[in-house]
Amino acid sequence: MYAPGGAGLPGGRRRRGQGGGALPKQPERSLASALPGALSITALCTALAEPAWLHIHGGTCSRQELGVADVLGYVDPELLKDFCMNPQTVLLLRVIAAFCFLGILCSLSAFLLDVFGPKHPALKITRRYAFAHILTVLQCATVIGFCYWASELILALQQQHKKYHGSQVYVTFAVSFYLVAGAGGASILATAANLLRHYPTEEEEQALELLSEMEENEPYPAEYEVINQFQPPPAYTP
Repeated sequence: MYAPGGAGLPGGRRRRGQGGGALPKQPERSLASALPGALSITALCTALAEPAWLHIHGGTCSRQELGVADVLGYVDPELLKDFCMNPQTVLLLRVIAAFCFLGILCSLSAFLLDVFGPKHPALKITRRYAFAHILTVLQCATVIGFCYWASELILALQQQHKKYHGSQVYVTFAVSFYLVAGAGGASILATAANLLRHYPTEEEEQALELLSEMEENEPYPAEYEVINQFQPPPAYTP
């Protein structure tokens, strides 16, 4: 007799994706959060390479722009002699560079988790709850706070050593500061994309794995299913 639930296949088996409450496969990788993660990595790398973090005007410093590139490794003695910065400012800029490197590592790890979608439970939880993206946001916020602190120290130093009596002295943020802020914003978007995404429950994941195993053990090719779909049912025999 013809089994209506068998969709024309021997043994009354259902076709893939037809009936039986079959659940659609949902890959673990999330490209919606991977794109903001890539933007965050690019922005942080560009901020480190860009020499302009702080813009100085009105002091005795011969440089108009300062950045973390000036304090990585060898520090030019002219910067200290011209009162562009002091040892405390040098230390702050080095701390800023260290947090930028940590932010790049966290953002890169989050990007790889979003792209490859690992099945390991610990990595899966880390990606679903966007822990790496949240750490990147915190590190970007820390960098912004240290930049403000460094700008206040440099401003006080320039006010003590004005180029001319009565000169207007001010220190403003340059392009790298805004790149770090943009990296933090991109990480916030990636965090929202991961947290707001619907993930299958544990029961649904087990059902998906069972369906995958059944499909791998399917003895009939997909062409057979498509052709058999349009064949009329056999005549009813009492």
